[in-house]
Amino acid sequence: MLDNFREWLSDNLRYILLGLAILVVLVVLFFGAKALFGSGDKDKGSEPKQKTEQEKTSGGSEKSDDSSKDAQDTNTEDKDALQKNAYPEVNAIINTFYTAWGNKDIDSMKRVTDSFDSADEAKVLNSTYIESYSNIDTYTKKGLTEGSYVVFVSYDLKFVDIDTPAPGLTQVYVETDDEGKVYIHKDDDDKEVQDYIAKVVQEEDVKELISKVQKEFQEAQESDDKLREFEDQLGSETTTASMAADGSTVSAINGCNVRAEADTDSEKIGELEAGEQVKKIENADNGWIKIEFDGKTGYVRGDLLQ
Repeated sequence: MLDNFREWLSDNLRYILLGLAILVVLVVLFFGAKALFGSGDKDKGSEPKQKTEQEKTSGGSEKSDDSSKDAQDTNTEDKDALQKNAYPEVNAIINTFYTAWGNKDIDSMKRVTDSFDSADEAKVLNSTYIESYSNIDTYTKKGLTEGSYVVFVSYDLKFVDIDTPAPGLTQVYVETDDEGKVYIHKDDDDKEVQDYIAKVVQEEDVKELISKVQKEFQEAQESDDKLREFEDQLGSETTTASMAADGSTVSAINGCNVRAEADTDSEKIGELEAGEQVKKIENADNGWIKIEFDGKTGYVRGDLLQ
């Protein structure tokens, strides 16, 4: 019987091997196709997820870029913004200068400036109607060079025999010497500095400060008839134009007309823009200021200049 099985196996072996080979091929094809289509389905299922993740990443990146841009813009604005009482050494010399003005202390004023001539002295000594400066605050912007500043000084100006102080605002330029000491630069003929100040005055936060002080001044006048009458007589809302020395620079508080004579009915010969600077020649009658304008003489009401 065993011999018969061996004989049968020998006769049919090639058919058995062929069948096994076909079976192996079928198995390979089956599992290969399953793997192939399964992988395709998996890729299809993961593609939206990958796309979503990419979109999220892209969206996050865009959002991050926007946030970064906003932060840069904010930093730029903060860097250029007015800074209130930010520099103690600047605050100190400004307080010294205006306190000395109220006290008619010429020596102290000279110590904190680089120039203080006889005309400046006369201006201080002749302003006998000024009793004191108080509530002095400084608002600074960076100047043309390292250690220099455009300084806007706000204060309450107390006049003799008038109870209500008048809010005021003026600007000065502060520099630092080689030894690190700050001082007020008072050269009105320094065109580069004067042009830079005129540019800074046009900036929005400075305009807002000017408007704020102007509003406070008007409110003070409305609360005290005596102050209003005195200011009308003095001819300068901010009290700076009429007190400025002849030959010094004054600037327009807002846009205003320039007249040929010291009269509102006189011929209009031009206009000044807010912050535009001109050279003062002298005080004219009835609160007007005589100025140099386009190579000729003109007149502007003192309450429109500072």
